[in-house]
Amino acid sequence: MRRSSVKLVLASTLPLALAGCGPSQDKDTFTAQANFSSVQECVDAKVPVNVCSDAYMQALSDHRRIAPTYDDKASCDADFVPDYCQVTSDGKYMPKLGGFELGFSGRVPKEALDRANQEVAQSAPAGMSGTTGLMAGLLIGNLLSNGFGNNRYYSQPIYQTRDDRGGYYSSSLPSQIDRGKTFGRSTQAQSSPDRSYGKSTLGRNLGSSGSGSSSVSSTISRGGFGSQASARSGWGGKSSGGSSSFGG
Repeated sequence: MRRSSVKLVLASTLPLALAGCGPSQDKDTFTAQANFSSVQECVDAKVPVNVCSDAYMQALSDHRRIAPTYDDKASCDADFVPDYCQVTSDGKYMPKLGGFELGFSGRVPKEALDRANQEVAQSAPAGMSGTTGLMAGLLIGNLLSNGFGNNRYYSQPIYQTRDDRGGYYSSSLPSQIDRGKTFGRSTQAQSSPDRSYGKSTLGRNLGSSGSGSSSVSSTISRGGFGSQASARSGWGGKSSGGSSSFGG
């Protein structure tokens, strides 16, 4: 049994943990999470462009299903940040999509992980440290584009919110719920027996759209949700548009 871990940063907006926990002597479980404000920011971190595009599209789809909605703009802004909410086609208010969280997990041979680390270190610009977003993105991109087919990734929408000191940052709804938010003024909370919009409500909303409520709920309990897609050999070899704007 081999256990190892390394901490890196994939994007400036969120620390990334890359962890290895080897069930056998020759393979590690490689996991990563990071926030991106756009597809271009994801691509700039050297994550394969179609992974970034797929992650954005899934987050946008989920955003339209699970974002809290409000009867008035002031209530919506109070749960997020000032002037952040926009009116919907049915006259409600909802937060803008602030980007997406990309999560990745898969078993990777130890030699491949070591080799990827070496190749990334050799190809990185001079003076770049091992904790930069580009370094982490290069590492993930190296592994994905070398076709480790058992790897999986997920994405979920993120939204701007306030921290305890009054500053702004972006995080997913499950993360905000973990920090104590109930979105009590939202229409979802108003129609809920406990007057809050929690992870069980998120799971039901996603499940009713075809994701399967049991699998969605179990994914939410691990801190993420959305469609999980099997990795494909050759990621990064196909190019598509590199920028997207977020909105409802």
